[in-house]
Amino acid sequence: MSSETVTIRVDPRELPADSFTESDIARIELVSAIESAATALGQYAQTVGEDLAQAGDYARRAKTLHPLDSVLRQAVIAERVRGASWETIAEALRMNAPDAEARWGDAVERWRRETRATSLYRKDPGSSAASADKYIATDTPYQFSTATRRPLSASLDAAAHLTGRDVTAADHAFAGTVCTHCSH
Repeated sequence: MSSETVTIRVDPRELPADSFTESDIARIELVSAIESAATALGQYAQTVGEDLAQAGDYARRAKTLHPLDSVLRQAVIAERVRGASWETIAEALRMNAPDAEARWGDAVERWRRETRATSLYRKDPGSSAASADKYIATDTPYQFSTATRRPLSASLDAAAHLTGRDVTAADHAFAGTVCTHCSH
């Protein structure tokens, strides 16, 4: 996607809320959904590990979590906002495009109708982006490599003027590129 080799540190809390694009907000919200799911699953694993559960607690807790559904929904929203077609999304999820649109189309439209009054992410995207940066760069959400973790804010459109990134080129690259890290 981007060929940036130098990461310019941006404090997203200092960027005006109006400078965040729809794509930025969708990506910030996706990282937040991932973090929430990881936290919920981590707490669930801790409960299992402590062996303090009563019969039925494991199943009851698993049923109430549904964290991965929220992550998938937000991932589809982020894909659509960034320009991915229903066909591309459906292919990635091994389903057909009409089924994908039927399943998540309403969620995408509801997301697009949100305003600063109805969404924390739109009201204060900088704070949410800073939280995403902390999660990505300092917490241990994954152990894929020992490479330096690049904060989300370094690739947000709102910070593009500070990094010299070509937002249009990045969007075109996103819409036409298959993720090489994802299972196909």
